[in-house]
Amino acid sequence: MFMEHLALTYKCHSSIGNSLDLKIMMKEVLSTFVEETNAINGFFYLLDEDDLLHKYLSYDNSFEYDKEFLKSKITDYKYVKTFDLENRKVLILPLNKGILFIVYENFEVNFEYITSMFQDLIVKLNISIDACLNVQRMKNKNKILKHLTNELKEQQQKLIESDKYKTDFLANMSHELKTPLNSIIVISSIMSKNKNQKLDEEQVKNMKIINNCGNDLLLLINDILDISKIEAGEIALNLSKIDINELIEDLVNEMKPLVIEKNLVLKTNNLSKNIILLTDSHRIKQILKNLLSNAIKFTQKGMIEVILEENANDITIKVVDQGIGISEEKLKYIFERFKQADSSTTRKYGGTGLGLAISKELALLLGADIKAFSVLNKGSTFELILPKKTNIKNISDDKVIISSKDEDYGVEDIVFFDSDIKEEDTFSQKNEKILIIDSDYGSFFPIAVYLKKNDFILNYCKFIEEAKEILSSEIYELVVIYDENLNEIDDFLDYCRNKNLKFIVVSSTENKEHFVKKELVQTELLEKILSYLGK
Repeated sequence: MFMEHLALTYKCHSSIGNSLDLKIMMKEVLSTFVEETNAINGFFYLLDEDDLLHKYLSYDNSFEYDKEFLKSKITDYKYVKTFDLENRKVLILPLNKGILFIVYENFEVNFEYITSMFQDLIVKLNISIDACLNVQRMKNKNKILKHLTNELKEQQQKLIESDKYKTDFLANMSHELKTPLNSIIVISSIMSKNKNQKLDEEQVKNMKIINNCGNDLLLLINDILDISKIEAGEIALNLSKIDINELIEDLVNEMKPLVIEKNLVLKTNNLSKNIILLTDSHRIKQILKNLLSNAIKFTQKGMIEVILEENANDITIKVVDQGIGISEEKLKYIFERFKQADSSTTRKYGGTGLGLAISKELALLLGADIKAFSVLNKGSTFELILPKKTNIKNISDDKVIISSKDEDYGVEDIVFFDSDIKEEDTFSQKNEKILIIDSDYGSFFPIAVYLKKNDFILNYCKFIEEAKEILSSEIYELVVIYDENLNEIDDFLDYCRNKNLKFIVVSSTENKEHFVKKELVQTELLEKILSYLGK
């Protein structure tokens, strides 16, 4: 008898918790409990949050009991117990989240042992039911979250499309507005000069007002056009070597009439040595002009200073004014679009509130940064921090142009883009080294960008003899040779063959081995380099 009880306990215990699906798990539990204890039927009722009974599962649907009657039998119960019902005996198993009823016709069953056994199983059964219900809740929440995620994705896509339509509209409208506006500016400028003396003094004055308003409106339109280009990723950079001292001097001379008109003092400090940077002079000038214009606009009296400072890694240009200043709580918002110190500033001083936002965006594209410091009613300081090593960010290769091939700079002068490379576009390599001889930097620049992104090591030299010295001491997988103005090109190609070095010749003639025609560098050279390296 002991062995039979032990086997029964093991089977009933083993039937619990074999699935995280409540229906599957309880079906196995009911089947085992009914069949192994010689019962005729079993029911599992689930309790909801309001403690209401709901029939969840039955072993045999051939007969049912009144739910209210069953509920009356379980009032104030805590333990497994039995009651008599229509010549049958019903065993009640109270659970945290439900109730099990096991129905017997055989009254000779050892109910004392079964009751004791089921009492011991309740803890495990409660844990298993809780686990199943938690999994079901998580699945339901995941379905809701998935549905909400899909809705958010759809809304995000609509917002992106809407934003694109807005950007396109602004760009198109800006272009459309500039055409008649330019005519207004030109004609009003000519008429205000009154060369034929056909206008009286009042009419000349009105023409000047029209011209000034037209120029102000043109500046606003240009701001909107710039922000639209930035949003659309259509900003192009034209890199060239510039002297920062000269750029600041030219800009200050350009802004002096505005300073004189307001009876302000404008001071600058030029460093004794030339500061040469590889950057986009037009964009740097645009940023500094905006900072200076703001300083002049918001300064009623006093001095404006342009201070140039240099350290090991970057150049800092400070524009310091004694103007109205910006409160501390509003300072953090000034680089956001359409924001100024407050709404009254726009009304009093004009502007779209886009100038600083555009300047910040342009600075970031050039790998630079702008910082602002201010004390209300005492003045402001804006710092443009330019890295000595150009760091271009989030601009596609074809939107970066090097303006001259004759300048003494190389691709090593540039820290390449931080834009993401799609996984499918990358390929594995072991930092292959490529030697480029007498390269045309302007045409080779986009190719160098791609190679640098993918961890190729590039080295440059000007002459054949220099290349031989490098190749004698280091191992290179490929040599790219621009043959224009190179002496001893044929001997050098023999040198490469003897060393089993792969090489590509960029030439205007077509009689060279491994040849790429010079005018096709942009379209063919990169493909040939990757092909030669087995990529």
